[in-house]
Amino acid sequence: MKGKPCPYCKSSFIPDPKVGQRQKTCGDPSCQKALKAENNARWREANPDYYRHDYPRVRRWLDQHRSYLRQYRRDHPEYVQRNREAKRLRYRQKKLRGDIQAEIRKQVPEMTKQLWEVPRGDIQAKISLQPLEMTFLLSTFPCLDIQVPMDKGFCARDNGIIEARR
Repeated sequence: MKGKPCPYCKSSFIPDPKVGQRQKTCGDPSCQKALKAENNARWREANPDYYRHDYPRVRRWLDQHRSYLRQYRRDHPEYVQRNREAKRLRYRQKKLRGDIQAEIRKQVPEMTKQLWEVPRGDIQAKISLQPLEMTFLLSTFPCLDIQVPMDKGFCARDNGIIEARR
């Protein structure tokens, strides 16, 4: 029988006679694991909705087996440690996103000042602000009407009433 190349480790192997040419890997555990992962990924891609709305069933099972998670965590301290580290990373990333948004909010007054300093503040005039900065700047004017040319002091609020200062 002719040897067949393993798609993962690239070594040549002779398929088991019971399996024949259907055998995909050399039989090495790492190659079998890679094939299993590939097959699982292919199946999940073909069946994206399989696990959707499965939470109620899992919740019912957990309610019937109340000590399961506590016992699992007690028996698998490495899982608890991995989960702690992952949670710490998630919180850090969440905090970082919040910090970026805070920085953007701090920039808005400076962008507003730049816009008011532009002579004849025409909305269609070329402004030295970047497009992203301009978007944030315009989002701070709740009463901005794009159709009306901007002039200095245009968007003053007084007791909820929009008025134009001249």
